[in-house]
Amino acid sequence: MQMPFPRPDGTTPTERRFRQVIDTLQEVVFQTDMERRWVFLNPAWTEVTGFPVEECLGRNALDFVHPDDRERTLEVCKTLLTREREFVQHEVRYLTRDGGFRWVDVFARVTIDEDGTLLGMAGTLNDITERKRTSDALARRERYLTALVDMQQRLLSVSEGGDLYGPALAPLGQASGASRVYVFETHTDAQRALLCSQRAEWCAPGVIPEIDNPMLQGLPMKPDLERWIPLLERGEVVAGRVATFPSSERALLDPQGVLSLLVLPLRVQGRLVGFVGFDNCYEAREWDRLEVDLLSAASGAISVALERRASERALREHEHRFRQLAENASDVLYLYRREAPRGFAYVSRVAHAKLGLGPEAHYADPELWYRQVHPEDRAALERLLESPQSVDGATVELRFLRPDGSLLWLEHVVAPVTDAAGRVVAVEGLARDITERRQVEEALKRSEASLRALMEGFPDPAAIERDGHIVYANAVLVTTLGFARAEELVGRRLSEFLADVPGTGVTSGDSTPLTSERRLVLRDGRTRVVELASLPLRFDGQPAVVSIARDVTEQRQLRARLTLADRLASVGTLAAGIAHEINNPLAFVVSNLGFLSDEFRRHLSPGPGVRGVRPPDVVEWQEVLGEACEGAERVRQIVRQLKTFSRPDEERMTPVDVHAVLDSVVMMAANEIRHRARLRRDYGDVPQVMANEGRLCQVFLNLVVNAAQAIPEGSAHGHEVVLITRVSGEQVVVEVRDTGSGIAPEVMGRIFDPFFTTKPVGVGTGLGLSICHGIITGMGGDIQVESTVGQGSTFRVVLPAPQPGPAVRAPDVPEPVAPVAPRGRVLVVDDEPAVGRVLQRLLRGHDVEVATSGRQALERMSRAPGFDAVLCDVMMPDLAGRDVYEAVRREYPGLERRFVFVSGGAFTAGAREFLERIPNPLLEKPFDEARVRGAVEELVRHGPPDAV
Repeated sequence: MQMPFPRPDGTTPTERRFRQVIDTLQEVVFQTDMERRWVFLNPAWTEVTGFPVEECLGRNALDFVHPDDRERTLEVCKTLLTREREFVQHEVRYLTRDGGFRWVDVFARVTIDEDGTLLGMAGTLNDITERKRTSDALARRERYLTALVDMQQRLLSVSEGGDLYGPALAPLGQASGASRVYVFETHTDAQRALLCSQRAEWCAPGVIPEIDNPMLQGLPMKPDLERWIPLLERGEVVAGRVATFPSSERALLDPQGVLSLLVLPLRVQGRLVGFVGFDNCYEAREWDRLEVDLLSAASGAISVALERRASERALREHEHRFRQLAENASDVLYLYRREAPRGFAYVSRVAHAKLGLGPEAHYADPELWYRQVHPEDRAALERLLESPQSVDGATVELRFLRPDGSLLWLEHVVAPVTDAAGRVVAVEGLARDITERRQVEEALKRSEASLRALMEGFPDPAAIERDGHIVYANAVLVTTLGFARAEELVGRRLSEFLADVPGTGVTSGDSTPLTSERRLVLRDGRTRVVELASLPLRFDGQPAVVSIARDVTEQRQLRARLTLADRLASVGTLAAGIAHEINNPLAFVVSNLGFLSDEFRRHLSPGPGVRGVRPPDVVEWQEVLGEACEGAERVRQIVRQLKTFSRPDEERMTPVDVHAVLDSVVMMAANEIRHRARLRRDYGDVPQVMANEGRLCQVFLNLVVNAAQAIPEGSAHGHEVVLITRVSGEQVVVEVRDTGSGIAPEVMGRIFDPFFTTKPVGVGTGLGLSICHGIITGMGGDIQVESTVGQGSTFRVVLPAPQPGPAVRAPDVPEPVAPVAPRGRVLVVDDEPAVGRVLQRLLRGHDVEVATSGRQALERMSRAPGFDAVLCDVMMPDLAGRDVYEAVRREYPGLERRFVFVSGGAFTAGAREFLERIPNPLLEKPFDEARVRGAVEELVRHGPPDAV
């Protein structure tokens, strides 16, 4: 037989296979010498303890045993090495590299050599940590369950009014190994602050009790334990090491020696009434799930006991109150026996006060009630006493005659009393005095009849609803809605005829606010605005709601117009202010640009008969100046358009250029039109119309914007808005056409109704066309509409032309006849210095002085009042043009006729009235240079016109 050759390391194949088997085992295989030093450990050692095998070989095995288990392990080893035992098996804790330990099941035998010499020990180490933990957990759970059962039995055995907490705490503390178990109750003081007080405590041997600590009685939860309150109210735990708690909590717990704690709430009917907890005064550790479950179950059991005790106490109080109530009841309680001896077996003492007949009278006379009941109610009484089961618990009202002749209404509730066989042998009943209620009901019926009569004569529509349905409608409501008879409305809902008013935020529905403003929709679709007042009342003895609708259509339309007028006045004031502020700088910009253009032409243009070429730069400069003049002129036109809105609050009628108004409107609505349609003007040769320019602008702006909004965005190439003017007889017709969606025939007749709109809520108020119609008819004109769905609409405004008559104002200042005028002395008064310089430059053919305020102008005149012309700004901050004019008229009579006023466009009402009253001319900024020179030269050459 051929023997296997050893490898270079001296091992044979058999030994290698054996070593592989040993290395793959999950159990630790070990061998020691006689001094208990490790001589062999397989790799499983490292997996169990974390120590590398190489570091452990040669070290004493007892070094790796838990200190508490070393003595016992040494005794076991001695019995094995002395050959007292053939093998040993025991459980011991081995230390791990991370500082912990593992439970190990040790099996060991002695090892000997071939001649029988004792070499040491060998065996296995099997990790049983998890099994040990499971076993310990089961044991702890068994111990905790036993403690809970013991606690429950003690709680159940507590007598009424006895100590509920004390007997329950000892089992918990003994089972958990806690240092201290305690119960606190919560309560509030006079200021409603939450307090807690210790009510019971159990302490382990050697732990100092805290039950007598005065600091733990009436302890405020805030601020020391404020963190606990929301946790306990939500039913959560307060747990952990005290060292990690906030400083305010540590200040309370550290003097008690608490290292860690676990607290759960006590709750009765969902309300926090206290808490129960564990203290650990020996070690700072976390509380595991079993301990939390134990305390949670304990707190639940104590909470149930507290709730049961509270319920019992409430029941006793309820029974006491019930007995008191029965003794003092105002209702007559009775028991009527139907079998012999028939009659009353019991009647409460209150019968004497209520019926005038005491219990004794009832006991002596079984037929008493049959004689005292109202004759018409005797049959009902017989049914009540003889066959109570037929009543089936319903109330029965009877009239009862007292001995003094007065009448009582009694409401009876009865129940049959049966014997074991189910036969009715008696009747239990309660009789309640409802005389006053019946009197009230009778009075109510009379008042309801009066209410009907009143509502029939009421001038406003009114209805009574019950359960949301009309039960009564007065004649005014019937005719207003367009019905013929009230029966057509009965059973319907008033809300069917109500709609919201745009912009009020009131929505339609079955439930109506006490007072609200709504739209009343008539049968033919027309609407009226009403103030709806709804009040609860009783009608025909049942709850109902009366609603009264007062027509306020005209008032609301007037208010809307006034509101719009105020708004337009504000817009006009703003527009006038903007125009004034722009006109001042624009005046000297335009004049200075014109001055530069004139200077270029005079100094840089070749003279007559001179041939030459101007430098290229000069040509470009002139182009730049031309473009600047063109831009300034466009700004001036925009400012003039703004003036259209500067006086919307005036109501006077004057001749108005319709085309100028339409052009202003187009400018204002350009952005609304641009993305929807092309604008086309088809103006005819029309005269001026008699109208209010601001109001007319408002009307056409509304019509043009409506026309644009009837066309969807993004289709400007396929749609157009057309403005047409023409003459028809002695009237001017203006048409606003669009190619939009058109107006449905069913709403065509309602578009001028107040508050009617087809736009969504929040987009329009329904007042635009109504107000436009009112404005045009107020001017003596008319507004008409034609429309085809899908093709567009045409709004036609017809306005009267003005009758010929004398001119309202003096004609414009004529252009100077002669090209040369004598040199005069001129005073320019304007708070804008640049404007003064512009006028000084325009009038350089005269001696011009400039004053930048009204006071400065008066000072100049006081020194030398002989001015040929005074150009005075209308609106100035210190003294307005009117103030300067009046002061000059008083101090220097005649000089005021030489005033020429200038304005940027903003006027107060007083200033406007002043300018209309005086004959002096008015020049507007930016200046027309020819008119300025002409006005001054006219005064210098001819003086002021004769006073009228």
